[in-house]
Amino acid sequence: MPRTRSTTSPARGSTTATEVARAAGVSQSAVSLVMSGKAAGRIAPATAAHIQEVARSLGYRPNVAARTLRTGTSGLLGLVVLDASHPFYGHMLSAADDAAAGHGLALTMIQTRGHEDSWEQRLADQLSSGHLAGAIVCGERLSEGSPLRDRRDRLVFVEVPEPGMRSVALATAAAAADAVALLASHGHSEIAYLAADYPSAVFASRVADCADAARQHGVTLRTDPRWRATFDVEPATAAAGRLLDDGARAVVCDDDLLALALHRVAAERRVTVPDDLEIVGVGDLDTARLVSPELTTVRLPATSIAAAAVALLLDALAGRETPETTTVETPLVERRTTRSV
Repeated sequence: MPRTRSTTSPARGSTTATEVARAAGVSQSAVSLVMSGKAAGRIAPATAAHIQEVARSLGYRPNVAARTLRTGTSGLLGLVVLDASHPFYGHMLSAADDAAAGHGLALTMIQTRGHEDSWEQRLADQLSSGHLAGAIVCGERLSEGSPLRDRRDRLVFVEVPEPGMRSVALATAAAAADAVALLASHGHSEIAYLAADYPSAVFASRVADCADAARQHGVTLRTDPRWRATFDVEPATAAAGRLLDDGARAVVCDDDLLALALHRVAAERRVTVPDDLEIVGVGDLDTARLVSPELTTVRLPATSIAAAAVALLLDALAGRETPETTTVETPLVERRTTRSV
């Protein structure tokens, strides 16, 4: 069974290989062999396990940048995202770049929006050519015959875990349950869902989590193809208007941008939030606190998510054994678009 660890802000150690060797009572070359994945047949398994445990306790991470100089592999990591213009992914890129820079590496972004049929091959080509050392894939699931399936040691998945590959899972199912429970406690027997209109696994997962929570709380989750929109202002505003036309009074949105579009339409129609309409978003973008009333939302902590993903990828590239899944907490943040109990 794969191991799972949880984190909210994984630390990056500054311990050197020399310090690990001293603490473990072995030579520095033994540490190098173990941490580079070349210990088989050269270092006793018990000794290798001891070195790994000491390295883990000291927070040591091999210098991947130095390894790239020795091997000729790129010092560039890829960050695969749905939409590069979305503020959340901007925060992710910034935080991931900061985490990678501490190891002499840099980040580049790859967008899947508009490239749904080609992003996997594009990424595989960049990994095969050595242009990218590895990549973090956000919110996507691999196709059945994906050319990336044999790249498991150079990939980390975020939010939508890929079976058998390293992943950063988000505790969004628990957050969805909290959101539904909150709205149900306010007397709502129906909750409408304002959905993101993208063929991305992350949004399929979010609505499924909300549907599960609704069943658990005896609440009806209403969905409708007309209540779907991209994050662009006009389609999001139009979908929000249709949802209000259909009488929605409690709404969970796939994303804060959709929630803010609904917030805007409600204000234009003089629908009082939260007395006549309760809204829950996902993301906790800065703009969630720039509207009045401020948005109740599920916090996706971009800095912690990025740090966890980079740490997991660096361990993979260095040949270090890691847990398959790291989990980051995503709490529901109650503000004023939902009523106080």
